[in-house]
Amino acid sequence: MRTVDLAIGLLWLSSTTAASGPSSEYNASLPRWEWQPNPGPLANGDQGQYLNLSSGVDLWYTDFGNLQSNKTPVLLLHGGMGNSNQMFNQANYLAQTRRVILQDTRGQGRSPYTNFTTFHYDDFARDALALLDHLKIPKVAVVGWSDGAITGLNMAMNFTSRIERVFAHGANVQANQSIPGVNDPIINSDSGSLDSDFKSNGTTFSVAGRLRKRVAGGEYTCQSLSPLPERCNDMEQGVSKMWATEPTWGPEALVKIKCPVWSVDGDHDVEVQRNQADSIAAWIPFAGQLVLPQVGHMALLQDPTFFNFAMGYFLDMEYDGLLPYY
Repeated sequence: MRTVDLAIGLLWLSSTTAASGPSSEYNASLPRWEWQPNPGPLANGDQGQYLNLSSGVDLWYTDFGNLQSNKTPVLLLHGGMGNSNQMFNQANYLAQTRRVILQDTRGQGRSPYTNFTTFHYDDFARDALALLDHLKIPKVAVVGWSDGAITGLNMAMNFTSRIERVFAHGANVQANQSIPGVNDPIINSDSGSLDSDFKSNGTTFSVAGRLRKRVAGGEYTCQSLSPLPERCNDMEQGVSKMWATEPTWGPEALVKIKCPVWSVDGDHDVEVQRNQADSIAAWIPFAGQLVLPQVGHMALLQDPTFFNFAMGYFLDMEYDGLLPYY
């Protein structure tokens, strides 16, 4: 039955996108996986409020969608140095059928960088749990991107009873990512991903890694959203320091996760090495793995139609404990 559902869904997907044509921002000289689309507005007009945590941290959040739905609410967690509007495509899609909760991670986006000094994934997870407690939500599904995916996995391993499932896109489990090198069994690139462009004629062999820093643009930047825009540079430096040392998880950590997880990565993601997605899928009991085609680390913005379909399919999938029904 699941195979039929998936086939029907993919047929619907192709029929709804085949004739849509290129985006207004389409650039024929730039492969899709190198495109960096800007965030966009949430369906509720970006309306939100602040939760003052006991630690003194002010956390911006928004809570909207189908509040009467009998489906599990979804907590969407954005990427590092970003804000909730990075996930506008996913939030607006899910809000049609579910309650959705988004938060701007402490010190980022609309959440001011004040009353704390250093950034840690453990703090991000505790902040998210405090928000769920404030909203009196006993359990959520998590859709996380990059740092948000790491936070979602952190919550799943440390607050097991509160997390129904995790769609973890672009996460890494080790700060140094232990670059696979040319003998990696997946692909012969330094990143372990398809590291191709027009110069390489779209092929990947042994090539030097070309990690690219995300470029924020438009109205959804730290400088335009933060109550303390003068601290945006400090925030970026602080988050970068965290990235240099966290996370440091091994099998003994991820094996504690007792909910369904999909480890998701773009096939052309050169910001997070492919072996990280492999490790997540291998070390979490009965986890699944999904490699999205012809997209990079920003897959959720580069191809939101396919991303949303895969995300929705996972969220609606029926499970018998950790295993999907068939």
